[in-house]
Amino acid sequence: MQMSKENHKMIFEFLYKKFRTQESFTKDELRSAVPGLTTGTMKTYWSKWIQGFLAQLDRENFRVIEAFRPFSTWEKFDREVCTQVRRTYQKYTEYTYDSLIIYDFLMPLSNEGHLRTTLDALFYKDTVLARLQAIGYEEVKKNLSIRDLDSPDDILEEACRWIAERFRGYSIAHVNGRFRAAELSTLADAAKFQTQGGHYLIDETTAIVRFIFHCGEAERRIVRGWKFVPLTEGGSVTGDYDSIDWLFRELFVENILQVVNGEDEIWMVESGVHNRLHRWVVE
Repeated sequence: MQMSKENHKMIFEFLYKKFRTQESFTKDELRSAVPGLTTGTMKTYWSKWIQGFLAQLDRENFRVIEAFRPFSTWEKFDREVCTQVRRTYQKYTEYTYDSLIIYDFLMPLSNEGHLRTTLDALFYKDTVLARLQAIGYEEVKKNLSIRDLDSPDDILEEACRWIAERFRGYSIAHVNGRFRAAELSTLADAAKFQTQGGHYLIDETTAIVRFIFHCGEAERRIVRGWKFVPLTEGGSVTGDYDSIDWLFRELFVENILQVVNGEDEIWMVESGVHNRLHRWVVE
């Protein structure tokens, strides 16, 4: 039997109240609050759109979660929930990696446009294949620990798959900084230097280009209610740091050094498995 709009609104008001108070409730309490919600209609509406707004606390009790907030007015609820089947709340599985590598390149903002163009080319398989072919399939096979494959095409195809699993993109942030552009001087000498047309202190916006890679196998967890429940005893690190580091230098570092050529120094901060600073300095 089709429920009336009045019953829909009663369901909304019940969920809204529980959302505001964060009080738990049972299916029976919801059924008692909405006269038109029979056992049959309860089953239909529960699976259709009610349970998507809930976290199950135990066998009988539920709580309205944050997924309800975008629909917390009657007009929005009536228009976007009551009229169709929705997946209002995604169930997530968490994967935790104990080891990761983060590379942060620091460079003047003036290089950002050229750098984006260069790095964006590495989102495409044909560009990556061309670069791997230039390196040589034997080097690729050795450094990516690709075993049981001898055909150059198979090795390069496996390398592309390996890269695709680990490289999805990069992030760029802008930070404001102040730098000393001359030798350490006294206030008087710095003022004299500036009156002669020099710049002792300069303000510069720096682009930080960040790459994140995970090492080893993930520990898998699933969200149950509000708690994380481990499904495995723990993740294992497979030691693929060397392969990632080699690949990053071959595919990314070389391109970055070429496109920002002309700077006196280029800095990269590495963190995660190793915490260290890399500097490329013009000799």
